[in-house]
Amino acid sequence: ATSTARRSRTRFGAPRERPSSPASTTARSRCCSITTLPPTGRISRITSGEVVPIDIISVKDPNLKTRIYALGVKDDNYDDPNLNFNGLAATDAYNSYLKGWKTLQKLPGMNGTYAMILRHADADKGRDYNTLDKGDGPANWWKSCDTTLARQLNTKGRERAVELGKIFKDLQYPITRVISSEFCRAKETATLINAGPKVITDGRINHPDYNVSGSTLFQGMLDLMKEQPVDNKMTLVEAHHPINERRSDIAGFPDVIPFPWTGGYFVKVEQDHSVSFEGAVSYPMFKYFRDKKLNRL
Repeated sequence: ATSTARRSRTRFGAPRERPSSPASTTARSRCCSITTLPPTGRISRITSGEVVPIDIISVKDPNLKTRIYALGVKDDNYDDPNLNFNGLAATDAYNSYLKGWKTLQKLPGMNGTYAMILRHADADKGRDYNTLDKGDGPANWWKSCDTTLARQLNTKGRERAVELGKIFKDLQYPITRVISSEFCRAKETATLINAGPKVITDGRINHPDYNVSGSTLFQGMLDLMKEQPVDNKMTLVEAHHPINERRSDIAGFPDVIPFPWTGGYFVKVEQDHSVSFEGAVSYPMFKYFRDKKLNRL
């Protein structure tokens, strides 16, 4: 994604003066590659969904230094291994993330019942059992945490899941229900987040590699929302692609929502159990917002 310092600045608030920061002409990220800025000052690449701190130094006076933060909003600029495990690219990633950022700033103080529909954490260890080539396979193979039977979380995924749980606690999210796919990588993500409630599994939001519900994951999400109480609390849902692909005539949802590992989207559940799309959010957005709110930047 190509971003400019000015655009990044408008999305994440006014930059901070950091006189004590070391001189820098690079865009630095804790999670992705470091990109050296050309003389034009234009950033050539920010990984999709990542939040990158950028130090800007005055050419005339090197003591004048400013830090801003930029979000990579284009949904087709991932690094390995995430690059190899994505579905369709988002149809409007920019506005989906912008709406998610606005929702982040409102929660948890605003009234309403919300759900976070998250993709499991980073997972590239092993592959799901190939039922097309090998038949039905061992009993309950999709629930297995064995990499010879199903794809599992990697080290980064486990670390991010644990940290995301800390973020939710720091933000005081009133999570009272946790629902996961039956796949180990989703259930482990929910378990590591450790939001408090017992993790309940539901096969309607299983990965398509083993989903016998007879419906789409998106419809499974809608059905789950109809079954949750409307109580001004939050539900955490851990699932997979393509639960981010709108497969019904419901209004207000993009055709495809950004859905990187450990990220997802917000929905609001109304009194009649209808749902509205409240924006997409990536793991780095959660982390940046928590750190900004608690003055940890």
